[in-house]
Amino acid sequence: MSIMSQAVDVSQLLNEGSYYILDQYALREEMYAKVVDTFLDGVAAIAGRACRDRVAAAGLGQLHRFFPVEDVLLLEDYLLRRLRNDLYYWSFRVGRETLGLAGTFYVDYLIVIRIHYPFMIARQARRVKHPAKSLKEQARLLLAAARDWRLLANLLGKRLRTLFRKRSRKDSGAFNPNDYHRSLPDPARSHGPHVDTWYGHSYDGVNLWWAIDGVNEDNTVILYPEVFGHTLPFDPRSMYVAPGITLPRPVKPALEPGQLLVFNPETLHGTQVNISDRTRVVISTRLNPDVPRFDPHAPFHFEHWFSSQDLEQRRFGRIRVFARTKYQGRRRQVRPRAPLQETPAAIACPQSARLGQPVRVCASRELEQGGRLAVDLENARLLLVRCGNAVVAYSRVCPHLGIDLADGHYDGTRVFCPGHGIAYSVEDGSSGCAAFRLRAYHAFEQDGAIFVEPAGADAASCPVATQE
Repeated sequence: MSIMSQAVDVSQLLNEGSYYILDQYALREEMYAKVVDTFLDGVAAIAGRACRDRVAAAGLGQLHRFFPVEDVLLLEDYLLRRLRNDLYYWSFRVGRETLGLAGTFYVDYLIVIRIHYPFMIARQARRVKHPAKSLKEQARLLLAAARDWRLLANLLGKRLRTLFRKRSRKDSGAFNPNDYHRSLPDPARSHGPHVDTWYGHSYDGVNLWWAIDGVNEDNTVILYPEVFGHTLPFDPRSMYVAPGITLPRPVKPALEPGQLLVFNPETLHGTQVNISDRTRVVISTRLNPDVPRFDPHAPFHFEHWFSSQDLEQRRFGRIRVFARTKYQGRRRQVRPRAPLQETPAAIACPQSARLGQPVRVCASRELEQGGRLAVDLENARLLLVRCGNAVVAYSRVCPHLGIDLADGHYDGTRVFCPGHGIAYSVEDGSSGCAAFRLRAYHAFEQDGAIFVEPAGADAASCPVATQE
């Protein structure tokens, strides 16, 4: 449920997966101006004054035209270092004044600043520069640990777990995002559909997803509120939703600069790969209305938080630790809005069936009007769609990252990639980006069966039969 409102019902957000798009919230004008000014200062510090002036004139949404993609991570780090305390305080004020959270609530230590270039530019990044660890933040944690031995023990434990994970990452079942992202450079990576508690975020959180500039339907966050409340399977190697579930139509909110999206991170969500001509700039923080609790079996845990009382007094050196071993929890028991749909198994043709000559893939009656079928051949994975009196066939392997389109929503004219939201036309296989187009095959009906062959084959040798 999308609500364009200035009043957020936190109970509805937590229990029903509602999300809100806000035009007005605490400190909007003051903080937005500060973020933009700091952004331009960062561009000047990294790429020079001339680059800064060009970005200022064109807008942050045109950053990719002037600022090197290899330096994007450095710019994100610059912003985080200079805005971190302001963003903590802003999150507190939004929680207290805009969301109406009474009593003690908590703000996550983690803040994420994301700058997403158009994919065609981001994928060309070479020798991406990674920022050094912040000595200031390490000092902050050490000083906080000196006040609380539990924080010190937690930090040491996290370090040991990180070393163990690096050694075990070669295991077949270990978390390894490089496989999913096909080793794309960091600026070109986009999140697949996930629920944040799979990673070890707290239950019953509230995400503040702040559009700074450039957010549109072709690069936004993707929400799947229809599956809220379901227990979804996920792949432990990527931490994204596992194949086999047909996802509903993705919700892609387009936001004006400065608008704030508030949503429940237990709602399945991901990232629309940026197929637009804009740079997307977003800041994301997290609140928890109550004591944070975690799934103890998650690969990571976000155990460091600020209390609302400390942030109200701007005590940024006071960090609370909620160790996963003690603060365990489980998801809310909520009623799902709609039943979960499992993806029908693909029709498996005989092992000898290879595209190169006409291959009978199924009986005509198996593909209903407006329906679709997945078909597996020895050398191809196909998606068949009946459009009017014709049958069309495409590779169902998304050319972005190879995600199976069989799990994606089909609205009668387009099929949506379940990984990153790209919509493909079933008329010609095209998408909103010239780089992503489905490979087409020639499908025809004959003697009550559907046949497929490579596109461009002589159709006269295989006359098209009328529909059964």
